[in-house]
Amino acid sequence: MLFHKREYSLFSQLIKIVLVIYGLFLISFLILFLFLNHNMRSNLYDSYYRTIDYCLTETKNDLEIANRSVLSTLYNNPDLSQLSTSDHMMTISACESRLQRTLSSYLLCYSTVDGLFFYSERNDRFISKSRDPNTSFSTYFKTFLRSVDFAAFSRELTSQKSSFAFCEIDGSYCLVRMFAYNNTIGGAWVNVDTIMHDLEESTSKDTLCAFLNAPETELPVVNQAVDSNELQLLLGKNTQVVTYSGSKYLKFEIRPSFCQSDLLILMPYSHLQQTLELRFKLQGVFIVILTLCFLSTFILFSTRLRLPIRELYRISETVKESPQLEALNLQEVSRCKEVREIHEEVIRLLEHIDSLENQVLREQLLKKEYELLSLRNQVSPHFLINCLSVISSMAGTSVSRIVLKSMISTLAEHLRYTLSTKPFVSLAEEMHFVRNYYDLNSYRYPDSLLFQINIQGLCDNAAVFPSLVLMLSENSIKHNLSTSDKLSLTVTAFEEQSESGQVYVHIRHTDTGSGFPEQMLADLNNPAPTVEEIADGSRIGLYNIKKRILLAYDDSHTSILFSNLPHGGGAQVDIILPYISYQDS
Repeated sequence: MLFHKREYSLFSQLIKIVLVIYGLFLISFLILFLFLNHNMRSNLYDSYYRTIDYCLTETKNDLEIANRSVLSTLYNNPDLSQLSTSDHMMTISACESRLQRTLSSYLLCYSTVDGLFFYSERNDRFISKSRDPNTSFSTYFKTFLRSVDFAAFSRELTSQKSSFAFCEIDGSYCLVRMFAYNNTIGGAWVNVDTIMHDLEESTSKDTLCAFLNAPETELPVVNQAVDSNELQLLLGKNTQVVTYSGSKYLKFEIRPSFCQSDLLILMPYSHLQQTLELRFKLQGVFIVILTLCFLSTFILFSTRLRLPIRELYRISETVKESPQLEALNLQEVSRCKEVREIHEEVIRLLEHIDSLENQVLREQLLKKEYELLSLRNQVSPHFLINCLSVISSMAGTSVSRIVLKSMISTLAEHLRYTLSTKPFVSLAEEMHFVRNYYDLNSYRYPDSLLFQINIQGLCDNAAVFPSLVLMLSENSIKHNLSTSDKLSLTVTAFEEQSESGQVYVHIRHTDTGSGFPEQMLADLNNPAPTVEEIADGSRIGLYNIKKRILLAYDDSHTSILFSNLPHGGGAQVDIILPYISYQDS
């Protein structure tokens, strides 16, 4: 497998999923936050640009209205016409007074225009009205118009473009436009400082305003001391944020329609930054509140979820340590509906498992009983046939009737013993019938059979299968006893103790016959032999002994070992059984 599937905790996985969701939400919010900030910065820039454009549009509208007012007065005002033609001083004074009132009423209609004036060349009369009575612009225009060639200047005004021109007077600049008609010149002017003041009011007090590339002046018209060369460089940059004199500014570049120059406006970036910082703070507060709400929800959710998960873990640990129904029934269960349902299902599952285990155990016990009964039914006719063979062989001999009667009585006693339904007998009782069987065969083969029995300690009272040792002796006598050779049988039993302190009975059966053939010895010592493997069933008794021991005992120390004595000394069988007193069995 390329990937190893590791086990995981449901609660830890849930925490990871919730944290991933929160992380994705936070990342999405940050992306949205950056997008909104960028969008807000652009919107603020556009908003400032529209404000500047609106302010300049208002200035342009005021100037256009002022131009129309000046032209209307030049063309239609009778006082101005009478002033240009009359020589009577009273008439001239009255006309001037009325024109002054007219100009005052005009100025009330404008928010930007700083002054209006009219000059009659025939009478050398100059009538003006300005917002600031201390301004020097009126005096300058009066002196200027009196000093120029009126006819040439009038023709020049008629041919010039319809825009205001910059005019410098004592270090101050204004935008002025003049019109000539019927030997009279009228005009309007606006102080550039007024325009810049309006722009500052619309943006920021620290805003730098500069009119550049005006044909009337080489130097820029600014509201602050600046480096004109650096301003020219900034004018060509296609960017919204620029750095000037070590500070960041928002740059606005506009060409006003009322003059022939470029207007460069640098608004301190800190003004925008303040607005953004307020937005940042509000969004930061929102993130903090959202995080607190998320943490509160997560803690509440995890606390409520951790309880049933711990309850399930406790149920699991209880089942691992002691899978008993009593332990689960005594265990307190939380109020969680799902946990109670799982707890009930676990109890029902354990009950079902217990019923299945009991059923399997009953079936296994019945199977063992059937197999033991079958083995016992096989042993009984086998032993009967051997005994009848002994009696039949002696029937034609010189054995007396009393001896035969004794043999038949002994045989009957053996048959009752082998056909009994007792599962266990004491080793002493088993050895009693082994001696009887030796006696039966001694009648058939006199002076050919020698036997020795040595039972030590408490082994007399050990519980064993009926015919356990008897079948070993029968097998040795059947395959080795003859009239020509003597056969010696030895049965010993002694106690052994394992490392854990368990007491075992070691039964050893030896003979002086020919021993087991090699193939048969290998088959008999097979952990789970079949009857077909053991010499075609010719030694069914040995198979039955081993099979009964394997069925009856689950102890790992219990064993039966078949071997041959060294130097052809005969066969040896070692049986090790756990010590169980006959009364306890």
